[in-house]
Amino acid sequence: MPLRRIQRFYGRKAGVPPYVLYKTLLRLRLLRRYTDIDWRRVERLVFVCSGNICRSPYAELKARSLGRAATSFGLAADGRSPAHAVASRIAVRHGLDLSTHRCRASSAWEPRSGDLLAAMEPSHAAALQRYLHPGVQLTLLGAWSKPTRPYIQDPHGLSEEYFETCFDCIDSGVTELDRLLTAAKAGVAG
Repeated sequence: MPLRRIQRFYGRKAGVPPYVLYKTLLRLRLLRRYTDIDWRRVERLVFVCSGNICRSPYAELKARSLGRAATSFGLAADGRSPAHAVASRIAVRHGLDLSTHRCRASSAWEPRSGDLLAAMEPSHAAALQRYLHPGVQLTLLGAWSKPTRPYIQDPHGLSEEYFETCFDCIDSGVTELDRLLTAAKAGVAG
């Protein structure tokens, strides 16, 4: 596979194996603990990544643009950094503004009954297990994108083309979450 294609669709060579692995696990339904969601209980979307400067703040803004209650945080966020410059630039192309964003650390997030934690990577989902309690559910955002991408590689430090791929995947996943939530509230099977 040509390097340019790898950089555009997977971020870097190291992004291909986890993409293939987690896509296979999703197809085999071995990640169903992240896809068996009671949509009727979801009141707020909580997007989670590593630093809360690229993926999760973008997902939060996308969800809010669709009228959803949403927030985000990073598992390794410092609590003061702005959005990544390339993320901000790409977000503007997608009609969203990250210019006022400051990252939020996990310690700044208060879980609420009705939260759906949407992780960007399976490793984030594993780390989020400690936040689960009755009323809080957990999913992988990319499990809902079209095409599915249960491992959304961190675009930080990667090409602008990959930021576009990443944000397209996030757009698709958030749009599908919105559709499923709307259907659940209307009493229609998803």
